[in-house]
Amino acid sequence: MTGFLRPLATAVAVASIPMAAAAIATSAVSSATPTCDQSDYRQCVTSPGKPKCDLNWARNVWTGECHPQPAVPDWYVVRPAYAPPYAPVDVPPPPPPPPWAQQLQPRWDEGSQQWVWVRM
Repeated sequence: MTGFLRPLATAVAVASIPMAAAAIATSAVSSATPTCDQSDYRQCVTSPGKPKCDLNWARNVWTGECHPQPAVPDWYVVRPAYAPPYAPVDVPPPPPPPPWAQQLQPRWDEGSQQWVWVRM
């Protein structure tokens, strides 16, 4: 068994050296931030021959076209900052703490759909 594994491991090691060298040679990292030409929204220009999109734009990798992100639909409602992610969008803000709960934190209770005061 070791007579088979040793040549196989050697062959894999020898074959991986050119692949690693090619990966290192072709992985040039650019420090230039991509900017898009606003007059032509389909092509974003950073360097000749290699168009890149602005980081906030969408890009079709097959055609190289860049498009701005679509607008937010009318039905989308932004969740309030105080609402936890599992609460409904129309959750009211937490009420002020009652006198007996001055040291407690308000938490949204999914079951009763109201704010409760819990010790943290």
